[in-house]
Amino acid sequence: MRRIAVLNSYLHAGIRGRETRRVRAFLRGLAEEGLSEGRDFAVTLVDSDDRATVERAAAELVHEGVDLIHAIGTPNAMAALAATACVPIVYYGAHPEGIGDALRTAAHVNGLTLTLPFTANYKNFRFLKRFVPRARVVWTPYFEHTVFVRPEMRAIHDAARDTSGQRRWLGAGGEPVGFQSLAGLTYIIGVEYREFLYADAAELARALASIDPREGLLMPYNDSFYCPGAVDTMLAAVLERSIPLIWNNNPHVAALGGLSGIGADFETAGLRAGRTAARILAGTPPSALPRETQQSQLAWLNLDAARKLELDLDEGVLAYFDRHIAGPVADIGA
Repeated sequence: MRRIAVLNSYLHAGIRGRETRRVRAFLRGLAEEGLSEGRDFAVTLVDSDDRATVERAAAELVHEGVDLIHAIGTPNAMAALAATACVPIVYYGAHPEGIGDALRTAAHVNGLTLTLPFTANYKNFRFLKRFVPRARVVWTPYFEHTVFVRPEMRAIHDAARDTSGQRRWLGAGGEPVGFQSLAGLTYIIGVEYREFLYADAAELARALASIDPREGLLMPYNDSFYCPGAVDTMLAAVLERSIPLIWNNNPHVAALGGLSGIGADFETAGLRAGRTAARILAGTPPSALPRETQQSQLAWLNLDAARKLELDLDEGVLAYFDRHIAGPVADIGA
């Protein structure tokens, strides 16, 4: 029986791999290609938002002789790539700032590149002006202990500490920042960009306290899931101070209390990954299968948060979102 390892991250609120749509879709893709769990393959699921844990698990699985690794997200795929040069890897993930580009060319890797729909280009991103018209500043925090924070980005933030030695928000007056792509988009649509690098949830909380909710909005990426307590810290700040929260590439955060989540369709990506994995297990080399790009979007809106923020959402704005959430939501497994 073949053994498949699934490296699964971006977890919250007790939701684990078997409960998420993305893992269920991966298994469904295998089944659609004629493979049955328990007869043709067994799954080892690694649920973790800790970088060291994922890296260690990937190395151990390769040593044990796993037949294929399915990595959810670019960081997990990079951990798998570091662990093996021969075990097939099937992943999906975005590559902001070109991070993880080695995955695109490795012969034993087949991946689906996710285009972050909301921030793919300025034409998509300018919806922000219609959605939250009062927004003048986009505040984006980054957890420093992930692959998305390169050494040069860390150096910029460390060099710009204030007189007390604490990190501060960067981006005012054209000063250097690490994520040039998002800074460029904000400039094009006429809003300001601020970024903050944090080492833990306490440092993040201090930074969030300086956001002016009357003019700014919070726009994190999924790297925040890797920091213990960071997601809850942001959700608490949103609740207590009425900060508009638009999560880039995790729609289900809207069900946790954020204003909205706009991102790639992980369920469709998981289904495609399952089909690809089945073909590789059947003998097709990963490099012989097409490397695709997915541009489909999922967008969820929290109507309760919108009312609290006193946003006037016209029919066109409402129609932008695939799902409108009001009140408690049980089914939030992304």
